[in-house]
This record gives sequence, structure tokens and C-alpha cells, in this order.
Amino acid sequence: MILPARIRAAALMPAAVLTVHQLRYQLAFGGHTDTKLASEGHSYLGAVAPLAAMLVAIAAGVFIAGLARARRDGEAGQEGRSFLFVWMLAAATLIGIYAVQELVEGMLAPGHPAGLLGVFGEGGLWAVPLAVALGAVVAVALRVAAAAKRWVASLARDDGAPVASRPRRWLRPAPIFMPALAPLALAAAGRAPPAAAPVLSR
Repeated sequence: MILPARIRAAALMPAAVLTVHQLRYQLAFGGHTDTKLASEGHSYLGAVAPLAAMLVAIAAGVFIAGLARARRDGEAGQEGRSFLFVWMLAAATLIGIYAVQELVEGMLAPGHPAGLLGVFGEGGLWAVPLAVALGAVVAVALRVAAAAKRWVASLARDDGAPVASRPRRWLRPAPIFMPALAPLALAAAGRAPPAAAPVLSR
């Protein structure tokens, strides 16, 4: 089964979310980024980074498997959404996730500003252009993956590679039909009736 584009995008989103968050603080605080993150309760991000990297690695592995399947079957799967739609959707999703993340941190983490000040204050507005840029990266990655699958599938069709359409069946010998013989030609044919005896006239 070919992995749908929305599932591949979901595998890339955690890494994009983490990148938006980290770059937002890096652009706002520069060399004091680590100190600021530690003071506002962002230490949990150290455990999230390996998970995001693992999801990206899984997406890459599934993509390679999809290329091999397209080469074998000559099929690239269904066309996805337009580039602009995917870009805008990814950017809006990144902004939304960032905002929710900062709001939750403001409620739970000591030292983190609460409310909209925690989301967009102290350089938080950097998250908007960063989300737009990372959304474009996600959209480009999905578009390149789809184009690569179409190209590999076209190579399979041009080379005459077998296309899997239905499961193969075991080869069976063709049945042999014997012509039916007349009953008199068989050994078990019945005996003919006895000839009638002649009648003598007086």
C-alpha cells in the first residue's frame, strides 16, 4: 500500500514544529537562547527532539520503499493536493501548534509568560514567518517525493517491467478430452439378438 501524502506530512510536522520553536527563540535571544529556554520550562524539548528525528527517519524509509514499489509496479499512486494548498495548510498548522504549545507552557511551566504575551511577546512574532517558511519546506518535500515516484514509475513502464495487476495463479496442465466411442466398439458391448428360426411349411 502506498502511504497517503497526509500521513507523510504528519511524519514531517513534529520536526517542523520543533524547528519553528527553536528558531523563534534563537532569533529573539541569540546567545542567551539556552538560558531563556531553561528559565521558561522548555527542558522537555530535549526528549522531543529524538522522537521528531525518528519520525523523519521513518518517513524517509517509507519513501524509499515507495520508490521501490513504484519501480516494480509502474504505479505512482494518486495525485495529491496543489502545492499552494499544502503550503498554506502546513503553515497554518505550524502556527496553530506553536500557539497552543506556548499557551500550555504559560499555564504549566513556572517562569513562562502566560496568555498572548507568552505566544507572541518577546520575539514570538518570529514564529509566523518561520511557520510560513517551514510550511513551504514541507510542501516542497511532499511535491518532490510525488515527482520522484512518478518518474520511477515511468521508468518501469518504459522498460517493460511487469506491472502487478492481479495475483498470479499456479500453472495447471490443460485438461485432455477423449472422444466418446460408440457402444459397439467397446469390449463390453451387448450381444446381438439371435436370428429368427425359419418356419417350415407343410
